[in-house]
Amino acid sequence: MDKPPPPRRRHSSTIRRDDAKSNVDILQLMGFPKHRAEKAIAATGDKGVNLASDWLLSHVNDPDIDSLTPRQYVLYLCPVGPLQEQMMKFYNDSLKTCGWNGSHSYFPHITLCPFFNVENSKTHVVKEAMKNIEHYLLNTPGPLKLDFFSQTNFIGLFVQDDYYRYLSELVKIFAKDCKAYGIDVEPPKKQLHVTLAYQYSGEQHDKLTSLAKQIDLRAECVWELRAYSRDPRIGKSEVRKVKQAYKGSLEDELDLIMGDYVFMDMNESTRSTDKWYNGTSWLTGQQGMFPGPFTERTAETWTWALHESHLMGTNEEEGAAAAPLTNGVRPPPCTGGQEEYEALWKNPDDLYAKVNKPHKEKRGLLIDHPIPEKREPVVEKKPPVVEKKELGPRQLYVIRHAERMDFLFGRSYCDTIFDDAGEALKTKGVVFHHVYASPSFRCVQTVTEILRSMGQQNIPIRVEPGIFEWLGWYQLGLPRFFTPTELKGHGYNVDVNYQPVITTAKFDMEEDIQDYYKRSGETSKRILAKHQHEGGNVLMLGHAGSVEVCVRQLVGKSPRSTQDFREICPKVPYCGLIVCQEDPQTRKWSVIDTPILPFTHGQNKKVVVKELLYPS
Repeated sequence: MDKPPPPRRRHSSTIRRDDAKSNVDILQLMGFPKHRAEKAIAATGDKGVNLASDWLLSHVNDPDIDSLTPRQYVLYLCPVGPLQEQMMKFYNDSLKTCGWNGSHSYFPHITLCPFFNVENSKTHVVKEAMKNIEHYLLNTPGPLKLDFFSQTNFIGLFVQDDYYRYLSELVKIFAKDCKAYGIDVEPPKKQLHVTLAYQYSGEQHDKLTSLAKQIDLRAECVWELRAYSRDPRIGKSEVRKVKQAYKGSLEDELDLIMGDYVFMDMNESTRSTDKWYNGTSWLTGQQGMFPGPFTERTAETWTWALHESHLMGTNEEEGAAAAPLTNGVRPPPCTGGQEEYEALWKNPDDLYAKVNKPHKEKRGLLIDHPIPEKREPVVEKKPPVVEKKELGPRQLYVIRHAERMDFLFGRSYCDTIFDDAGEALKTKGVVFHHVYASPSFRCVQTVTEILRSMGQQNIPIRVEPGIFEWLGWYQLGLPRFFTPTELKGHGYNVDVNYQPVITTAKFDMEEDIQDYYKRSGETSKRILAKHQHEGGNVLMLGHAGSVEVCVRQLVGKSPRSTQDFREICPKVPYCGLIVCQEDPQTRKWSVIDTPILPFTHGQNKKVVVKELLYPS
């Protein structure tokens, strides 16, 4: 008789995950054809299976879903920081005072090469080629300087010769890697520059030149190399942003969805006699007639996919420090603010999720623009539907950072704990729309891994010092925090343009417990107020005390005494969380049950934070 094997003690280091399958493989297992899976991954910037599958579901009625036409890719060098903000101000001011010109189709950038075609099956090649030039990005010839230039029908900022040679060599290295896979990338054909204005009437030249000269070319700036792709049809089209939803009432009409963009033939607006245009939806790929006044012309870059980005190293003597970065910040469009544009990139799955949802609003609501009368076919039109975001009541999640598991459980433990926490939230259908973290490195690390395991790693993290723990525990002085730019340089998806509610410069090192409650409560309220109009769930990743002080006053409770606070903090488990929900009618917040149970590891106690702080 065969003997059974001896009992085996399984360590965490023996746990293995099957990571061999590519995103295309997974989508095929879900039932999608290979060519469609590849197309979805390319169209979404290879940001994961969830986003790609949402794209596929929203494009089920796209007549071009099976087209094998390759996407067009391009390399941009984009400014980030004060110089970028001044350029954006110029774009917005020039649009208001002088009207649309060619530069408004893009955001501030230096074009490093002409558009090049990449088959959908080779999307990964672009990312790999970008990563292979990380080391080269650190060896710059110093700070990048720009020279102002103006002539008839063109205003721009030209790159000086030393950087032209450097960037040309960078493109050559990138092109060589792509060539090995049959992808042709040509070197820059023109002197490298930032275009501020072109394709405008001659009488606007002096006014535009005057506005452009207000840009301080010495302003602080970090430059970021980015690889984008676009649908080839967009390059030949006028892109229009939906500013008012519309539910088509005739078979040939296109539904307009808030957050969507419609691209149409350049001459469509001049051909139409009734302000009804024929266009294609960026979100769904469907085609049809739509009311022109419900849309407005905008930058085509709103519809581009960001595939990879890396910060370019700078001269330390200039005071700016940067390092390679993956999945960096998103540039603002020429006609909108930074925050609004980032919302498009950080959570595009929210947009796709709206595509197939039923319209629940009652007809007959007031609208901002009348529907232009359509003459053909002659059928009575129903009033349009004003679509609202279907995000549900707002929720605030406050989570304590994770423990230093590498000290207690060995390095292999790190491979599983974050996935367990993030996957548990994902399984319960939790979605975050706005993410904030204490400047403590352990908090940034924790929130990064939680978002990754939830498949929401593209949401930029806003580092908020107002969430930092009680200053009374730092009598010997504050630790040195990584700056957002430094965190970004180390690969963390941090929003370097975020302006904190409370900066470390405003910290009161004599802060008592009551002051700590006030600081934290004010931070929570201002963050929530910031997102009042757009809605969505907020995640704040902080410390043991954060689950108490960031919530206590929000739900109408008085701060605790110093002694009570000291007794509570040690009982809050690592990765412990508390959840509050807003009543949409009264706007009041209350503590609700958490969607997941706490985790127990080592000395980490299995404590439900809600029961600890607000026992039933």
